[in-house]
Amino acid sequence: MVGAFPPPLHGMSAVNDAVYRALSEQGAGVTVIDVAAESLNRALTARLKRFPRILNGLFRLATTKEFRGQTLYMSVSGGLGQLYETLFACVGRARGMRLFLHHHSYAYLGRFNPVTAMLVGVAGPNATHILLSPGMAERLTRIYPAVRRALAVSNAVFLVRDEPVKAMPRQRMRVMGFMGNIADEKGIFEFLDLMAACQAEGLDIAAKIAGPFQDRHTEDRVRVAIAKLPGVEYVGPKYGPEKERFFSEIDVLVFPTLYRNEAEPVVSHESMSRSVPVVAYGRGAIPEIVDDSCGLVVDPEREFVAPALERLKYWRENPQRFQDVSEQAARRFRELVAANERRWQDVCADMVGGFPVGRRSF
Repeated sequence: MVGAFPPPLHGMSAVNDAVYRALSEQGAGVTVIDVAAESLNRALTARLKRFPRILNGLFRLATTKEFRGQTLYMSVSGGLGQLYETLFACVGRARGMRLFLHHHSYAYLGRFNPVTAMLVGVAGPNATHILLSPGMAERLTRIYPAVRRALAVSNAVFLVRDEPVKAMPRQRMRVMGFMGNIADEKGIFEFLDLMAACQAEGLDIAAKIAGPFQDRHTEDRVRVAIAKLPGVEYVGPKYGPEKERFFSEIDVLVFPTLYRNEAEPVVSHESMSRSVPVVAYGRGAIPEIVDDSCGLVVDPEREFVAPALERLKYWRENPQRFQDVSEQAARRFRELVAANERRWQDVCADMVGGFPVGRRSF
């Protein structure tokens, strides 16, 4: 397995860790080549620190005798990280390995990207490409015709590997929450603007923010904004039992992501599995997960605050309708898991035992 593994914890590293555990449960002997950055900082200097890990990983892949003819699973970056992933794919093919590429980004699915085309070409026609939704799989095969094997497996299936969570339908909408890496591109300031609008309208709504700050500058800006908004609390990063407590204390997740590479954020599934409706910008696969029955999707071309505020006001004034939406959120998550679980089991079996996977099976 080649990719980013926690720490730091983010969507891709969490899924890679879940795939590792799933393959291990199947009896596979899994070797990890971790190419994660040391932190969430996206500055060029921080990214350059990955090079030693990448070079070491390429050397291990090229020289370890036991790897010849085995399976290579690799998560695919949204940007120029695909250049080094192309090198891994090249080495893997030269060693007769079976390639499985797991795509987590929409960055190259809006229009043709020559770097992605190079990666797909090097991976070859026998490579299996794992996407996060049927829409994502359709885009990849349409834009990059060299892809012959594309499978859609939602991230939702990875969230039921551990102890199942308990869905508790909400009776009223009192607290909205934000969880994720706290950064401008993840919509933290849209979230704070929404909270300010709620207070200006006289809505009695509190807010909790959980997650690590991307950098010190962002932290300073967020803390200044929070100081001006009574009822908004920053509670820090939350993992394990503390994450469960966070979700038990909020009634709706607000996720106004601006991230252009957004695909299928794990936090949306984590929320819905616990009967927490989601209000989000409709980027990536989010519109395939959330609809009016279990939340609200805002067109990314629109300003976020006005439609989100309107929906929050409606839910406050119609608690029975909000309870219905809360119940439907958990139901929608269960449906996604059921629809994707068998497909994921087939992919695992293929990676471990070499069983065939259907071509273009969306």
